[in-house]
Amino acid sequence: MKRFAPYCVAVIFLVYLGASALPIRASGGFDLAGFRGLPVSVVGRVQPIDSVARLALLQIRGSVTDPVDARDGAQKAAPILDASEWLLEVLAKPDVADTRRIFPVSDRELIAKLPLSPDARLVAFDDLRSSAPVIVRERQRIMAIKEEDRAPWERALLQLQSKLEMYERLKDSVQPNTLLQAQAQANGKPIAFEFTRELAKFQVDMIEAIGVSERHRTDPSAKLDAATEMRIREFARVFQVVSRNGMLAVIPPARIPGLHKGWNNLGGVIVESTRKGARLPRSVHFMAAITTAFAHGDADVFNQEVIRYRRWLADNGFASYVNEARDEAFYNRFQPFLRSLLIYAVASLLFAVAWRTRSTTLQRAAVMLVLLGFFVHTTGLAFTVMLGARPTSFTMVGWALTVTALAAEMVWRRRIGAAAAGAIGLGALVATRLAAVGGLALARGVLDRGFLIATLAMIVVLVMTREVVERQATFNSRHALEVANPRDFNLD
Repeated sequence: MKRFAPYCVAVIFLVYLGASALPIRASGGFDLAGFRGLPVSVVGRVQPIDSVARLALLQIRGSVTDPVDARDGAQKAAPILDASEWLLEVLAKPDVADTRRIFPVSDRELIAKLPLSPDARLVAFDDLRSSAPVIVRERQRIMAIKEEDRAPWERALLQLQSKLEMYERLKDSVQPNTLLQAQAQANGKPIAFEFTRELAKFQVDMIEAIGVSERHRTDPSAKLDAATEMRIREFARVFQVVSRNGMLAVIPPARIPGLHKGWNNLGGVIVESTRKGARLPRSVHFMAAITTAFAHGDADVFNQEVIRYRRWLADNGFASYVNEARDEAFYNRFQPFLRSLLIYAVASLLFAVAWRTRSTTLQRAAVMLVLLGFFVHTTGLAFTVMLGARPTSFTMVGWALTVTALAAEMVWRRRIGAAAAGAIGLGALVATRLAAVGGLALARGVLDRGFLIATLAMIVVLVMTREVVERQATFNSRHALEVANPRDFNLD
């Protein structure tokens, strides 16, 4: 048992890594893994929807998941939303998304100014609706003040206003949800997300308009029906909101002018098709079908449309976008640097306990974890380079020092090199993560459920190993005494 304990520890953390790499499905059977890997463009960079969602939620809430279910008391048992499912709600279920408490408000004076509940820490978009005039008015006043002269609550208000603006731009990236919500509230009804149906009507009207335009060349008397023309104009007018405010460019270029260029805003495509009398790209219909299916809770249609859209992208010259987005989404889910950081931390703790107790079993387990952590660490660097990013010099120096320490261990085999490698790798990754996401996000990573389960399982294995070894040692001692002094024991 003592001999196999280090291998058991390594297997436990291999299972932890494997579970971390598994795709996640949303509640209700939605193919969230397929959706999160769909490519979109933001600020000129083509990336998976998952990256956009993670960055947006991190900037707004300070985390890449929403661990607080904010709808009502009856929903407290609902599962934690990951970033992609949260973004789906923002795009397709804005009424639900507006109830999620994702906006941190900690300044007491700002809470009193808005006003909000005195014990507020996280508030929902709905909680801030009535405070919108105050936020706009105060922002205009604060912008006239020098930055160094602004009070803490004034800086906090500007940060909150920036987060609200980002949230609304995300919400208007597929449908003009802000406008549709205002219209629905004026009628006393919730928003009805019927993008597929409305788009189908618009397409029929556009086909008729294109036909009339072609006939008009030979027959000047050919005219488009006034009601049809009005419907087309109204549809385009509504989607001008998406054209102006939408944050995501979700429509790939009709032709590929160059890598990562030419992606279009969905609203802009609809408005442009109205002006030119052209049919809409097929990708518009896919995005409409995917978001509408999610809004209606139809997992089968959602999953089918995600698969069809990925296949269509691959068949129409966008396979490189699909592959890169898939790889980046996997990288986001697996988080190799965080995983290796956690494994290095456990290995360093085992080394400390081993030197205190002089346990060779703990030392061997620690060495195996350092090797496993280094493998995941190296995998993270390889992914970073493959995705076109550039590792920081600090990251590369930390990795190189870890390699040097492991090389020293291979030469001298004193376990000191392995312990140094674990400590160096841990220090480099902690510093890099702190600079990238901050201490709070790093602390949340340590509280990852899978990592805690793996650590607990490792402790159980090591405790059981120690118990077995101690019992074996006791048995051996008694047996030795029995052989040496048979008369001292009652053998009857």
